[in-house]
Amino acid sequence: MKNADRLRRLIANTRHATDKEEAFFDFLLISPSYQLARKRRLVGLSDDEQSLLPSDFNRVLEIYDVCGDIFGMDFEDWWDERGRDLLRSSESNEDLIAYPVDLKQPADVLIKAFSAFIRQVQADRKSQETSPITILPNKTRIEALHTRLALVNDKGRLEWKAGKKIENWRLGVQVGIKSKWTAELKDLKKRTYENLEARTSLGVLVSKHLKEALYLAENAARGVFPSLAPTTSDLSLNFEQTWLLGKDQLKLSRARRRQKANDGIAMRKTYYERKVKPMLKRQKVIEALVQARLLLQSL
Repeated sequence: MKNADRLRRLIANTRHATDKEEAFFDFLLISPSYQLARKRRLVGLSDDEQSLLPSDFNRVLEIYDVCGDIFGMDFEDWWDERGRDLLRSSESNEDLIAYPVDLKQPADVLIKAFSAFIRQVQADRKSQETSPITILPNKTRIEALHTRLALVNDKGRLEWKAGKKIENWRLGVQVGIKSKWTAELKDLKKRTYENLEARTSLGVLVSKHLKEALYLAENAARGVFPSLAPTTSDLSLNFEQTWLLGKDQLKLSRARRRQKANDGIAMRKTYYERKVKPMLKRQKVIEALVQARLLLQSL
């Protein structure tokens, strides 16, 4: 391997996806426009589906052609093959560059070699095509993004399992979104006039979050993330279809991660593994302690 190729490989291995970059991938998965673009490229669209296409569908196809069929890939594999170059081109100043140093060499030789290396890196970046994807440097909290993802995925899962629609307030309780109404409705056994305000308020909040999830997904399919700007698309989220597609992708991802673990390949933990899973575990412990206390008080 040539020295320049070895150095470029070393640089690539130092770039890790951020939670926001991983969320871009997740929102592409739920985008109705991106799902249609995938079907268009793989098997073609029916006349009814053609009639639903947004006016800027060619832009979505452009993003699909560079991002690919993400439903058939693990995120880490996609990041290595495509994501890093696509999402980091607009943030190249934040890249971590690793450079090996042979301390046996004189300082003037090292400085000369390093200067040549920097010139080569800068020339390579200037020659690269501009990415069609922009990751916005806004202050959107990653927790807010994942709350909206959880609402979309759980709505699809619950409706697919039950074979009927789920009320938005029940969905909010299931996901545990942050709201004073969530705690009030958590153990609700009967709908009454007294809890109407709580049910209505939480339902409105969930509806707002679902609409924002749609905007985030549709803008991601057009190469801008995270953006809550309304799009020209009249498409809506297909919750059950999204759940089934995501279910298959998650199964593939877990199998791929197990394979990498068995091969001794170090992997960055997902947001779910680092944040959500420990939180759910803590909640179960707290609930168990509360139940134990109530039992003791009743004796």
